[in-house]
Amino acid sequence: MNAHTQLLKFPSRIGLGTWQMGSSRSAHAHEIAAVTHALEVGYRLFDTAQMYADGGAERVIGAALKSFGADRRSQLTIISKVLPDNASSAGTVEACEASIRRMGCDYLDSYLLHWAGSHAFTETLKGFQQLLVRQLIRSFGVSNLDVDDMQNWLQAEKTVGLNATVQCNQVYYSVQSRGIEFSLLPWQRARGIQTMAYSPLGQGSLTTHPLLEQLGEQRGVSAAQIALAWCVRAPDVVAIPKSVDPARIEDNFKAAQLRLSSAELQQIDRIFAPPRSKKPLEML
Repeated sequence: MNAHTQLLKFPSRIGLGTWQMGSSRSAHAHEIAAVTHALEVGYRLFDTAQMYADGGAERVIGAALKSFGADRRSQLTIISKVLPDNASSAGTVEACEASIRRMGCDYLDSYLLHWAGSHAFTETLKGFQQLLVRQLIRSFGVSNLDVDDMQNWLQAEKTVGLNATVQCNQVYYSVQSRGIEFSLLPWQRARGIQTMAYSPLGQGSLTTHPLLEQLGEQRGVSAAQIALAWCVRAPDVVAIPKSVDPARIEDNFKAAQLRLSSAELQQIDRIFAPPRSKKPLEML
């Protein structure tokens, strides 16, 4: 690991996702207020992407950060992603520079390849290498890569000669979508690669699931908190639910403190069975 690289450390188990933010002019002020509220509640992990509303979500984060204060930037972990079509060596650098400009955050704590595309991993990694040297990113990662892709990625790191290595893989993971548990999650765990779960509430469907509601009533918490607590039950997994509702933002954040019992986990396993065969990754 070189002097410009650091391990990606998540400040909390629950972060704020921003998928679908930034696409509506009429919702812009409300979304900025939502991110600002998340900062006030205590969120310090924020995930976004170049793809989300063509940079619109990054602009929402940027507007909220202005009131947070540049002197507090080091408290935050800000992550963005480069589109595969732009993930050539030069394109990766240009895309990252544009993301940083939109957010006004000086650097990214981690920059991810959004999914595997036409550009060779070695080209993307050369771009990441330049960004590391220029200290525009502190670490890098990937998103939506399965085991085969991850193996190719690690080989590409060796080919490029990087001292740094992939820090996390952001994938679709929830109690109703457990396919990564078959091979990807244990493979990453064995190599110290962290997992970031997007859509951990099943795009909202888990917030009203009867079993999760029942378990929540017994604990005096919401079904969403049960679903999120399940998702981050292992120390190397964080979740990034998206919400613009202040009450839900607070509710989600509290889930980081909830620990499910073995009996509760067994009940969940009976309804949401662990995978018995490999399932392809779904992408957002």
